Amino acid sequence: MSSSIIALLSDLGKKDYFIGAIKGTILSVNPDAKIVDITHEVPKYDVRGAALILAQVVKAFPEGTIFITVVDPGVGTERKCVLLKTKNDLFFIAPDNGVLTLVAEQLGVAELYEITNRDLMMSEVSPTFHGRDIMAPVAAHLSLGVKPREVGPELKGIKLLKLPLPTATETELRGHIMSVDDFGNLATNIDASKISKFARVGENLAVAVASKVLTVKFARTFGEVRLGGYLCYIGSSGMLELAKNMGNLAGELKIKIGDELIIRKILMT
Repeated sequence: MSSSIIALLSDLGKKDYFIGAIKGTILSVNPDAKIVDITHEVPKYDVRGAALILAQVVKAFPEGTIFITVVDPGVGTERKCVLLKTKNDLFFIAPDNGVLTLVAEQLGVAELYEITNRDLMMSEVSPTFHGRDIMAPVAAHLSLGVKPREVGPELKGIKLLKLPLPTATETELRGHIMSVDDFGNLATNIDASKISKFARVGENLAVAVASKVLTVKFARTFGEVRLGGYLCYIGSSGMLELAKNMGNLAGELKIKIGDELIIRKILMT
């Protein structure tokens, strides 16, 4: 394996000992592992949100990176732990609960295995902490050169989430809110190509969301609208985002993940 980077994503937060225990387990197997925290503030049990974060962040990491995702409301049940290798040589260790949906669809699956090899796990496996006792040591062993096929039997597929798809006509775009950041900015499932075909940068649009209709400028960045003005823009993930300049749009309008939005042209009279 060309990299010993192990990247962690979870909903565990940082107040408790959980992340320290995961890192300690990795380092006990591979003291030279390079551990990167993506975030541990995924909303609790939000598998879809974690899937979106993974899809957005993978482009920042080099070939050979091993990702551990611990957003696992089904921990200890019959759900599997899996290892997925993508066609561009990234490795994902996660529960088989749909969290790998987008990386599988966008990057392609080269290899897929159920993790069952007890020799690669901790000697005692807690039914409530597979992140520490299964995923962390398996990732560390992979970083030392263990072959993916050694973790367990090959699988034909993984659980996939049913994610809403955007729709477009000449007069409107329909999509959904997929994530909300700490600034209250809203990421949608409308990609750059769709909004760029629909509207020009600088154009004002009518956006219906959460029972409100806003006049929103399609801008390149926040400074192109007045303080407190509404804008939509292509975010760093390549998806359309909505925001209020120097404000919290999600909090102001009580917009939630999953809410539908409709974008229409403003007809000049």
